[in-house]
Amino acid sequence: MELRHLRHFVAVVDAGNLSRAADKVCITQPALTRSIKNLEEILGAVLLERRPRGIVPTPAGNALYHYAQLMLNEAHRARDEVRAVQKGTKGELAIGIAAMFADHIIDRAVAAVCGSGRDVAMTVTQGFLEELVEALRDGRLDVIFSNLSNMKIPDDVTVEPILDIHAYVFASAGHRLAAHSGLDKQALLGERWAVVDQPHMKDFLDHYFSADGLRVPDYVVRTNSLNLISSLIANSGFIGILPEHVVQRRSLRGTICRLDAPGCPVVRKVGLMTRKSMPLRPVVEDFMAEVREACTVDAFGAWEHAPD
Repeated sequence: MELRHLRHFVAVVDAGNLSRAADKVCITQPALTRSIKNLEEILGAVLLERRPRGIVPTPAGNALYHYAQLMLNEAHRARDEVRAVQKGTKGELAIGIAAMFADHIIDRAVAAVCGSGRDVAMTVTQGFLEELVEALRDGRLDVIFSNLSNMKIPDDVTVEPILDIHAYVFASAGHRLAAHSGLDKQALLGERWAVVDQPHMKDFLDHYFSADGLRVPDYVVRTNSLNLISSLIANSGFIGILPEHVVQRRSLRGTICRLDAPGCPVVRKVGLMTRKSMPLRPVVEDFMAEVREACTVDAFGAWEHAPD
């Protein structure tokens, strides 16, 4: 089995069509068909089947697809690593981060790793945990730094909790609920909410209100932009639940305030994630060490170490 076989197989699965896949890998359609047949003979399994809507993987094909992506990505990473070292740098580093850390903690770690003559070619991808984990598992990322939601972490991923993050319900300083103490959930139910558009937040809202026999709020704006959520809270009468450090600057300016809402703070773990089957290269270990160091710095006065 050669990398070209895997590249051709992944192209067909992604395209769902032989003609489009052949164009993508720059070979003729008959040549692509022969390559797939050759791969099936090597593995002793039928990998693809035709359906009315296109070509789809069989159960055996689905089993191969993840490993094929992983091997292809690792081959690309190995090539890039060798080229980087040949140019005199320490190599490539691909990091995934939660959106809430784009300007907190990670900036310190990135600056430290890329400074002091270390000569690291670094790529930082911002996203939410579900998508970052997939990128880690198929070899597109070396390491993730993220809040750890309630999603089930795959067995092939190692999690190292580092600290706790505290989230509260926030509103604008002029919001009608801002001056109230001891709010109940019923008071929050009729408000307009702005929340992250991720499964863990939907699960949280469902549990938060249903625990008291209440329905989920009718008016919820979902977005993956933390800046938009903060702006809707500060300027447009919305309320929302966010980590304290995300709104710290607005809070200090007096535009956003923390509501005295029940069940708060909501405490979430934050940590590093790596793939068990991939040995950690020195540059990855350097980055992880810098993240741990940055987490000890009380930059916004909103962080506490996670308990052992």
